[in-house]
Amino acid sequence: MRTAHLVLALCCVSVGLAGVPAVSGAPPPSQLCGVCGPGVANTAQIDGATGHGTLDVYVTETGDSQWHARVPVTAAAADRYQTNVTALEAAVDDAWARYHVADGDVRAVETTLEDDTVVVNYTVEDVARRGVDDTWIVDYFATGTSPTRYQLVADRMTVHTPDGTEITNNIPAATVDGNTATWTNETGDEWDSDFDDQTYITYGGDGFLDTARGYATIGLEIGPTALSHGVRGGLIPAVSIALVGVVIGRTERGYARVDAATLEQVIVTVGVIGAGGFLVTSAVSTSAGPTPDAVALASLGVGYALLGIAARRLGSQLGTRGLAGLAVLAAITTAGITVLLVGPPVYASPFCLGLATALCLPIGHAFARGRTPIALIAVAALTPIAAIAVTSPHPVSGYGVALFSLLFLPWAVSVATFGYPLALLGRHLALDD
Repeated sequence: MRTAHLVLALCCVSVGLAGVPAVSGAPPPSQLCGVCGPGVANTAQIDGATGHGTLDVYVTETGDSQWHARVPVTAAAADRYQTNVTALEAAVDDAWARYHVADGDVRAVETTLEDDTVVVNYTVEDVARRGVDDTWIVDYFATGTSPTRYQLVADRMTVHTPDGTEITNNIPAATVDGNTATWTNETGDEWDSDFDDQTYITYGGDGFLDTARGYATIGLEIGPTALSHGVRGGLIPAVSIALVGVVIGRTERGYARVDAATLEQVIVTVGVIGAGGFLVTSAVSTSAGPTPDAVALASLGVGYALLGIAARRLGSQLGTRGLAGLAVLAAITTAGITVLLVGPPVYASPFCLGLATALCLPIGHAFARGRTPIALIAVAALTPIAAIAVTSPHPVSGYGVALFSLLFLPWAVSVATFGYPLALLGRHLALDD
Protein backbone atom coordinates (compact mmCIF):
# COMPACT_ATOMS: atom_id res chain seq x y z
CA MET A 1 0.00 0.00 0.00
CA ARG A 2 2.82 2.41 0.84
CA THR A 3 4.44 1.68 -2.51
CA ALA A 4 1.19 2.46 -4.33
CA HIS A 5 0.82 5.73 -2.44
CA LEU A 6 4.42 6.64 -3.27
CA VAL A 7 3.93 5.97 -6.97
CA LEU A 8 0.75 8.06 -7.00
CA ALA A 9 2.49 10.90 -5.21
CA LEU A 10 5.41 10.84 -7.62
CA CYS A 11 3.03 10.99 -10.60
CA CYS A 12 1.23 13.99 -9.13
CA VAL A 13 4.50 15.77 -8.37
CA SER A 14 5.81 15.04 -11.87
CA VAL A 15 2.71 16.52 -13.50
CA GLY A 16 2.90 19.55 -11.22
CA LEU A 17 6.58 20.18 -11.87
CA ALA A 18 6.13 19.68 -15.59
CA GLY A 19 3.47 22.34 -15.66
CA VAL A 20 5.53 24.95 -13.81
CA PRO A 21 7.85 25.95 -16.67
CA ALA A 22 4.97 26.18 -19.14
CA VAL A 23 3.10 28.60 -16.88
CA SER A 24 5.96 30.57 -15.40
CA GLY A 25 7.73 30.88 -18.76
CA ALA A 26 4.71 32.18 -20.65
CA PRO A 27 5.11 35.80 -21.76
CA PRO A 28 2.45 38.44 -21.05
CA PRO A 29 -0.42 38.43 -23.55
CA SER A 30 0.09 40.50 -26.68
CA GLN A 31 -2.57 43.05 -27.61
CA LEU A 32 -4.01 42.71 -31.08
CA CYS A 33 -4.58 46.45 -31.28
CA GLY A 34 -1.40 48.25 -30.35
CA VAL A 35 -3.03 51.53 -29.24
CA CYS A 36 -6.35 50.29 -27.80
CA GLY A 37 -5.12 49.76 -24.23
CA PRO A 38 -5.05 49.37 -21.37
CA GLY A 39 -4.73 45.59 -21.28
CA VAL A 40 -3.60 42.83 -18.96
CA ALA A 41 0.11 43.60 -19.30
CA ASN A 42 -0.20 47.21 -20.42
CA THR A 43 -1.42 50.40 -18.77
CA ALA A 44 -0.71 52.67 -21.72
CA GLN A 45 -3.62 54.33 -23.50
CA ILE A 46 -4.37 57.42 -25.54
CA ASP A 47 -4.77 60.34 -23.18
CA GLY A 48 -8.47 61.16 -22.89
CA ALA A 49 -9.68 57.84 -24.26
CA THR A 50 -13.23 56.88 -23.31
CA GLY A 51 -13.08 53.28 -24.56
CA HIS A 52 -10.88 50.66 -26.13
CA GLY A 53 -11.99 51.41 -29.67
CA THR A 54 -11.96 49.16 -32.72
CA LEU A 55 -9.42 47.67 -35.11
CA ASP A 56 -9.86 46.87 -38.80
CA VAL A 57 -7.19 44.98 -40.72
CA TYR A 58 -7.43 45.18 -44.51
CA VAL A 59 -5.40 42.54 -46.35
CA THR A 60 -4.18 43.64 -49.76
CA GLU A 61 -3.98 41.55 -52.93
CA THR A 62 -0.23 41.17 -52.44
CA GLY A 63 -0.49 39.84 -48.88
CA ASP A 64 0.39 43.06 -47.08
CA SER A 65 -2.08 44.82 -44.80
CA GLN A 66 -3.38 48.17 -43.66
CA TRP A 67 -4.44 48.51 -40.01
CA HIS A 68 -6.97 51.11 -38.89
CA ALA A 69 -7.43 51.66 -35.15
CA ARG A 70 -10.17 54.02 -33.98
CA VAL A 71 -10.21 55.10 -30.31
CA PRO A 72 -12.91 57.45 -28.93
CA VAL A 73 -11.77 60.35 -26.73
CA THR A 74 -13.45 63.02 -24.64
CA ALA A 75 -14.63 66.26 -26.23
CA ALA A 76 -11.96 68.18 -24.31
CA ALA A 77 -9.22 65.88 -25.58
CA ALA A 78 -10.58 66.11 -29.12
CA ASP A 79 -10.50 69.91 -28.96
CA ARG A 80 -6.90 69.82 -27.73
CA TYR A 81 -5.80 67.41 -30.44
CA GLN A 82 -7.64 69.37 -33.12
CA THR A 83 -5.54 72.44 -32.45
CA ASN A 84 -2.31 70.71 -31.50
CA VAL A 85 -1.15 67.99 -33.90
CA THR A 86 2.05 67.52 -31.92
CA ALA A 87 0.04 66.68 -28.79
CA LEU A 88 -2.01 64.17 -30.81
CA GLU A 89 1.07 62.42 -32.17
CA ALA A 90 2.68 62.36 -28.72
CA ALA A 91 -0.48 60.85 -27.19
CA VAL A 92 -0.45 58.06 -29.77
CA ASP A 93 3.28 57.43 -29.34
CA ASP A 94 2.76 57.02 -25.59
CA ALA A 95 -0.22 54.68 -26.13
CA TRP A 96 1.60 51.86 -27.90
CA ALA A 97 1.49 48.70 -25.81
CA ARG A 98 4.77 47.13 -24.81
CA TYR A 99 3.47 43.80 -26.07
CA HIS A 100 1.35 43.87 -29.22
CA VAL A 101 1.03 41.52 -32.17
CA ALA A 102 2.62 43.83 -34.74
CA ASP A 103 5.51 44.93 -32.55
CA GLY A 104 8.51 45.50 -34.78
CA ASP A 105 6.47 45.21 -37.97
CA VAL A 106 4.61 48.54 -37.86
CA ARG A 107 5.30 50.81 -40.81
CA ALA A 108 4.05 54.18 -42.09
CA VAL A 109 2.09 55.33 -39.03
CA GLU A 110 -0.42 58.12 -39.71
CA THR A 111 -2.46 59.75 -36.95
CA THR A 112 -5.57 61.83 -37.55
CA LEU A 113 -8.64 63.04 -35.68
CA GLU A 114 -12.19 62.42 -36.89
CA ASP A 115 -14.73 64.21 -34.68
CA ASP A 116 -14.16 62.71 -31.21
CA THR A 117 -12.18 59.71 -32.45
CA VAL A 118 -8.42 59.30 -32.78
CA VAL A 119 -7.60 57.30 -35.91
CA VAL A 120 -4.27 55.50 -36.16
CA ASN A 121 -3.39 54.02 -39.56
CA TYR A 122 -0.33 51.85 -40.16
CA THR A 123 0.84 49.09 -42.47
CA VAL A 124 2.15 45.60 -41.71
CA GLU A 125 3.79 43.65 -44.50
CA ASP A 126 3.53 39.94 -45.36
CA VAL A 127 0.54 38.95 -43.25
CA ALA A 128 -0.73 36.58 -45.96
CA ARG A 129 0.81 34.33 -48.61
CA ARG A 130 -0.37 32.11 -51.44
CA GLY A 131 -1.41 28.56 -50.56
CA VAL A 132 -2.79 25.75 -52.71
CA ASP A 133 -3.66 27.02 -56.22
CA ASP A 134 -5.52 30.34 -55.90
CA THR A 135 -6.03 30.08 -52.15
CA TRP A 136 -4.34 32.56 -49.83
CA ILE A 137 -3.68 32.12 -46.12
CA VAL A 138 -3.30 34.73 -43.38
CA ASP A 139 -0.80 33.09 -41.03
CA TYR A 140 0.36 36.25 -39.26
CA PHE A 141 -1.74 35.50 -36.17
CA ALA A 142 -0.68 31.86 -35.84
CA THR A 143 2.00 31.61 -33.15
CA GLY A 144 3.12 28.07 -34.04
CA THR A 145 5.32 26.65 -31.29
CA SER A 146 5.78 30.03 -29.62
CA PRO A 147 4.15 30.50 -26.18
CA THR A 148 2.72 33.84 -27.32
CA ARG A 149 -0.86 34.53 -26.22
CA TYR A 150 -3.25 37.14 -27.55
CA GLN A 151 -5.60 39.61 -25.91
CA LEU A 152 -8.34 41.21 -27.97
CA VAL A 153 -8.53 44.42 -25.87
CA ALA A 154 -10.41 46.32 -28.60
CA ASP A 155 -14.19 46.26 -28.47
CA ARG A 156 -14.15 44.83 -31.99
CA MET A 157 -11.56 43.55 -34.42
CA THR A 158 -12.31 42.73 -38.06
CA VAL A 159 -10.02 41.24 -40.66
CA HIS A 160 -11.01 42.09 -44.23
CA THR A 161 -9.66 39.93 -47.04
CA PRO A 162 -9.41 41.51 -50.53
CA ASP A 163 -12.62 42.49 -52.30
CA GLY A 164 -14.02 39.69 -54.43
CA THR A 165 -12.73 36.94 -52.15
CA GLU A 166 -14.48 34.75 -49.58
CA ILE A 167 -13.13 33.39 -46.32
CA THR A 168 -13.11 29.61 -46.73
CA ASN A 169 -12.35 28.16 -43.29
CA ASN A 170 -14.00 28.05 -39.89
CA ILE A 171 -12.32 30.52 -37.52
CA PRO A 172 -12.65 29.95 -33.75
CA ALA A 173 -14.63 32.64 -31.88
CA ALA A 174 -15.07 34.74 -35.03
CA THR A 175 -18.16 35.69 -37.00
CA VAL A 176 -17.46 35.18 -40.70
CA ASP A 177 -19.43 37.12 -43.30
CA GLY A 178 -18.17 36.95 -46.85
CA ASN A 179 -14.67 38.39 -46.81
CA THR A 180 -14.71 39.54 -43.17
CA ALA A 181 -13.95 37.80 -39.89
CA THR A 182 -15.00 39.68 -36.76
CA TRP A 183 -14.17 39.20 -33.10
CA THR A 184 -16.08 41.18 -30.47
CA ASN A 185 -15.46 41.80 -26.80
CA GLU A 186 -19.16 41.85 -25.94
CA THR A 187 -18.68 42.09 -22.16
CA GLY A 188 -16.20 44.93 -22.42
CA ASP A 189 -13.81 42.80 -20.37
CA GLU A 190 -10.23 43.82 -21.01
CA TRP A 191 -9.18 40.34 -19.93
CA ASP A 192 -10.98 38.82 -22.91
CA SER A 193 -8.89 36.16 -24.66
CA ASP A 194 -11.25 34.69 -27.25
CA PHE A 195 -8.79 35.27 -30.09
CA ASP A 196 -7.08 31.93 -30.62
CA ASP A 197 -3.29 31.94 -30.75
CA GLN A 198 -3.37 29.54 -33.70
CA THR A 199 -5.68 31.59 -35.90
CA TYR A 200 -5.45 30.95 -39.63
CA ILE A 201 -7.63 32.66 -42.24
CA THR A 202 -7.86 31.20 -45.73
CA TYR A 203 -9.57 32.99 -48.58
CA GLY A 204 -10.23 32.64 -52.28
CA GLY A 205 -13.37 31.70 -54.21
CA ASP A 206 -16.68 30.68 -52.65
CA GLY A 207 -17.01 27.12 -54.02
CA PHE A 208 -16.63 23.75 -52.35
CA LEU A 209 -13.25 23.17 -53.96
CA ASP A 210 -12.07 26.54 -52.65
CA THR A 211 -13.00 25.45 -49.14
CA ALA A 212 -11.16 22.16 -49.65
CA ARG A 213 -8.09 24.01 -50.92
CA GLY A 214 -8.25 26.31 -47.92
CA TYR A 215 -8.15 23.45 -45.45
CA ALA A 216 -5.47 21.72 -47.52
CA THR A 217 -3.38 24.87 -47.22
CA ILE A 218 -3.78 24.86 -43.44
CA GLY A 219 -2.94 21.17 -43.35
CA LEU A 220 0.28 21.69 -45.28
CA GLU A 221 1.15 24.56 -42.97
CA ILE A 222 0.74 22.75 -39.65
CA GLY A 223 1.01 19.10 -40.75
CA PRO A 224 4.72 18.40 -40.12
CA THR A 225 4.69 20.09 -36.71
CA ALA A 226 1.42 18.41 -35.73
CA LEU A 227 2.79 14.99 -36.63
CA SER A 228 5.98 15.63 -34.68
CA HIS A 229 4.08 16.81 -31.61
CA GLY A 230 1.63 13.92 -31.82
CA VAL A 231 4.38 11.31 -31.89
CA ARG A 232 6.50 12.97 -29.20
CA GLY A 233 3.62 13.53 -26.82
CA GLY A 234 1.50 10.47 -27.57
CA LEU A 235 4.03 7.66 -27.98
CA ILE A 236 4.08 6.53 -24.34
CA PRO A 237 0.26 6.66 -23.95
CA ALA A 238 -0.02 4.83 -27.30
CA VAL A 239 2.19 1.98 -26.11
CA SER A 240 0.20 1.84 -22.85
CA ILE A 241 -3.13 1.57 -24.70
CA ALA A 242 -1.70 -1.12 -27.00
CA LEU A 243 -0.72 -3.16 -23.95
CA VAL A 244 -4.17 -2.62 -22.47
CA GLY A 245 -5.76 -3.88 -25.68
CA VAL A 246 -3.70 -7.07 -25.63
CA VAL A 247 -4.30 -7.72 -21.92
CA ILE A 248 -8.07 -7.20 -21.89
CA GLY A 249 -8.42 -9.17 -25.11
CA ARG A 250 -6.64 -12.20 -23.71
CA THR A 251 -8.09 -12.04 -20.19
CA GLU A 252 -11.12 -14.21 -19.47
CA ARG A 253 -11.61 -13.10 -15.87
CA GLY A 254 -15.32 -12.56 -15.24
CA TYR A 255 -16.42 -14.22 -18.48
CA ALA A 256 -18.02 -17.23 -16.82
CA ARG A 257 -19.70 -15.20 -14.07
CA VAL A 258 -21.36 -12.53 -16.22
CA ASP A 259 -23.51 -13.22 -19.27
CA ALA A 260 -24.05 -10.94 -22.27
CA ALA A 261 -27.38 -9.59 -21.00
CA THR A 262 -25.84 -8.54 -17.70
CA LEU A 263 -22.90 -6.91 -19.45
CA GLU A 264 -25.32 -4.91 -21.59
CA GLN A 265 -27.10 -3.69 -18.46
CA VAL A 266 -23.79 -2.70 -16.86
CA ILE A 267 -22.61 -0.83 -19.96
CA VAL A 268 -25.91 1.00 -20.43
CA THR A 269 -26.14 1.89 -16.74
CA VAL A 270 -22.60 3.23 -16.61
CA GLY A 271 -23.13 5.22 -19.81
CA VAL A 272 -26.41 6.79 -18.70
CA ILE A 273 -25.17 7.63 -15.21
CA GLY A 274 -21.96 9.09 -16.63
CA ALA A 275 -23.81 11.24 -19.16
CA GLY A 276 -26.27 12.51 -16.59
CA GLY A 277 -23.54 13.09 -14.02
CA PHE A 278 -21.44 15.26 -16.33
CA LEU A 279 -24.43 17.37 -17.36
CA VAL A 280 -25.81 17.85 -13.84
CA THR A 281 -22.42 18.58 -12.31
CA SER A 282 -21.64 21.15 -14.98
CA ALA A 283 -25.04 22.81 -14.72
CA VAL A 284 -24.81 23.07 -10.93
CA SER A 285 -21.23 24.33 -10.88
CA THR A 286 -21.69 26.99 -13.56
CA SER A 287 -25.36 27.91 -12.92
CA ALA A 288 -25.53 28.70 -16.64
CA GLY A 289 -26.24 25.33 -18.16
CA PRO A 290 -23.80 22.58 -19.19
CA THR A 291 -20.52 23.69 -20.72
CA PRO A 292 -19.40 22.42 -24.15
CA ASP A 293 -16.76 20.27 -22.43
CA ALA A 294 -19.42 18.66 -20.23
CA VAL A 295 -21.63 18.01 -23.24
CA ALA A 296 -18.72 16.36 -25.07
CA LEU A 297 -18.01 14.09 -22.09
CA ALA A 298 -21.72 13.33 -21.62
CA SER A 299 -21.88 12.35 -25.29
CA LEU A 300 -19.24 9.72 -24.54
CA GLY A 301 -21.61 8.20 -22.00
CA VAL A 302 -24.47 8.20 -24.51
CA GLY A 303 -22.30 6.57 -27.17
CA TYR A 304 -21.08 3.97 -24.66
CA ALA A 305 -24.65 3.02 -23.75
CA LEU A 306 -25.81 2.90 -27.38
CA LEU A 307 -22.86 0.70 -28.31
CA GLY A 308 -23.76 -1.77 -25.56
CA ILE A 309 -27.36 -1.95 -26.73
CA ALA A 310 -26.52 -2.31 -30.43
CA ALA A 311 -23.76 -4.88 -29.87
CA ARG A 312 -25.94 -7.08 -27.68
CA ARG A 313 -28.69 -7.22 -30.29
CA LEU A 314 -26.73 -7.19 -33.54
CA GLY A 315 -23.26 -8.39 -32.64
CA SER A 316 -23.79 -12.10 -33.18
CA GLN A 317 -24.61 -11.37 -36.82
CA LEU A 318 -21.74 -9.02 -37.55
CA GLY A 319 -18.43 -10.73 -36.82
CA THR A 320 -15.25 -8.91 -35.85
CA ARG A 321 -15.24 -6.54 -38.82
CA GLY A 322 -18.90 -5.69 -38.29
CA LEU A 323 -18.26 -4.95 -34.63
CA ALA A 324 -15.32 -2.76 -35.60
CA GLY A 325 -17.64 -0.82 -37.88
CA LEU A 326 -20.16 -0.56 -35.07
CA ALA A 327 -17.46 0.81 -32.75
CA VAL A 328 -16.47 3.46 -35.29
CA LEU A 329 -20.14 4.34 -35.80
CA ALA A 330 -20.55 4.79 -32.03
CA ALA A 331 -17.59 7.17 -31.95
CA ILE A 332 -18.96 9.16 -34.89
CA THR A 333 -22.37 9.27 -33.21
CA THR A 334 -20.72 10.66 -30.09
CA ALA A 335 -19.10 13.42 -32.13
CA GLY A 336 -22.40 14.08 -33.92
CA ILE A 337 -24.26 14.52 -30.64
CA THR A 338 -21.65 17.03 -29.51
CA VAL A 339 -21.89 19.03 -32.73
CA LEU A 340 -25.69 18.92 -32.64
CA LEU A 341 -25.86 20.28 -29.09
CA VAL A 342 -23.00 22.76 -28.94
CA GLY A 343 -21.91 23.17 -32.56
CA PRO A 344 -18.44 22.73 -34.08
CA PRO A 345 -15.64 22.06 -33.60
CA VAL A 346 -15.63 18.36 -32.70
CA TYR A 347 -13.63 17.86 -29.54
CA ALA A 348 -10.70 15.65 -30.57
CA SER A 349 -9.82 14.21 -27.18
CA PRO A 350 -13.28 12.83 -26.24
CA PHE A 351 -13.79 11.50 -29.75
CA CYS A 352 -10.44 9.68 -29.83
CA LEU A 353 -10.88 8.37 -26.29
CA GLY A 354 -14.33 7.09 -27.20
CA LEU A 355 -12.96 5.35 -30.30
CA ALA A 356 -10.16 3.66 -28.36
CA THR A 357 -12.66 2.41 -25.78
CA ALA A 358 -15.24 1.26 -28.34
CA LEU A 359 -12.63 -0.77 -30.23
CA CYS A 360 -12.27 -3.00 -27.18
CA LEU A 361 -15.51 -4.68 -28.33
CA PRO A 362 -14.11 -6.12 -31.60
CA ILE A 363 -10.72 -6.70 -29.94
CA GLY A 364 -12.35 -9.01 -27.38
CA HIS A 365 -14.33 -10.72 -30.13
CA ALA A 366 -11.22 -11.35 -32.26
CA PHE A 367 -9.16 -12.79 -29.40
CA ALA A 368 -12.04 -15.12 -28.49
CA ARG A 369 -11.96 -16.45 -32.06
CA GLY A 370 -8.25 -17.16 -31.74
CA ARG A 371 -7.03 -14.19 -33.79
CA THR A 372 -4.74 -11.32 -32.79
CA PRO A 373 -6.37 -8.09 -34.06
CA ILE A 374 -3.16 -6.15 -34.70
CA ALA A 375 -4.88 -3.53 -36.87
CA LEU A 376 -7.58 -2.79 -34.27
CA ILE A 377 -5.04 -2.53 -31.46
CA ALA A 378 -2.90 -0.24 -33.61
CA VAL A 379 -5.82 2.08 -34.35
CA ALA A 380 -6.74 2.24 -30.65
CA ALA A 381 -3.11 2.94 -29.75
CA LEU A 382 -2.87 5.77 -32.28
CA THR A 383 -5.75 7.73 -30.73
CA PRO A 384 -3.65 9.77 -28.23
CA ILE A 385 -1.21 10.60 -31.02
CA ALA A 386 -4.12 11.73 -33.20
CA ALA A 387 -5.69 13.77 -30.39
CA ILE A 388 -2.46 15.66 -29.75
CA ALA A 389 -1.73 16.13 -33.45
CA VAL A 390 -5.20 17.54 -34.20
CA THR A 391 -4.78 20.25 -31.56
CA SER A 392 -1.17 21.03 -32.54
CA PRO A 393 1.01 22.97 -32.75
CA HIS A 394 1.73 23.30 -29.04
CA PRO A 395 4.23 25.61 -27.31
CA VAL A 396 7.57 23.91 -26.81
CA SER A 397 8.87 26.03 -23.94
CA GLY A 398 9.78 24.22 -20.74
CA TYR A 399 8.89 20.55 -20.95
CA GLY A 400 6.50 21.43 -23.77
CA VAL A 401 4.99 18.58 -25.69
CA ALA A 402 6.50 15.95 -23.39
CA LEU A 403 3.97 17.04 -20.76
CA PHE A 404 1.28 15.33 -22.82
CA SER A 405 2.90 11.97 -22.11
CA LEU A 406 1.91 12.42 -18.49
CA LEU A 407 -1.44 14.05 -19.13
CA PHE A 408 -2.57 11.33 -21.55
CA LEU A 409 -1.40 8.34 -19.52
CA PRO A 410 -4.76 8.21 -17.65
CA TRP A 411 -6.29 7.35 -21.04
CA ALA A 412 -4.89 3.84 -20.66
CA VAL A 413 -6.62 3.51 -17.28
CA SER A 414 -9.88 4.81 -18.73
CA VAL A 415 -9.71 2.49 -21.74
CA ALA A 416 -9.03 -0.47 -19.45
CA THR A 417 -11.85 0.44 -17.06
CA PHE A 418 -14.59 1.06 -19.60
CA GLY A 419 -13.23 -1.12 -22.38
CA TYR A 420 -13.04 -4.34 -20.38
CA PRO A 421 -16.83 -4.82 -20.16
CA LEU A 422 -16.98 -4.27 -23.93
CA ALA A 423 -14.20 -6.81 -24.47
CA LEU A 424 -16.09 -9.36 -22.35
CA LEU A 425 -19.25 -8.65 -24.33
CA GLY A 426 -17.30 -9.20 -27.54
CA ARG A 427 -16.02 -12.50 -26.18
CA HIS A 428 -19.59 -13.61 -25.38
CA LEU A 429 -20.75 -12.64 -28.85
CA ALA A 430 -17.97 -14.75 -30.35
CA LEU A 431 -18.44 -17.85 -28.20
CA ASP A 432 -22.12 -17.91 -27.27
CA ASP A 433 -23.55 -18.31 -30.80
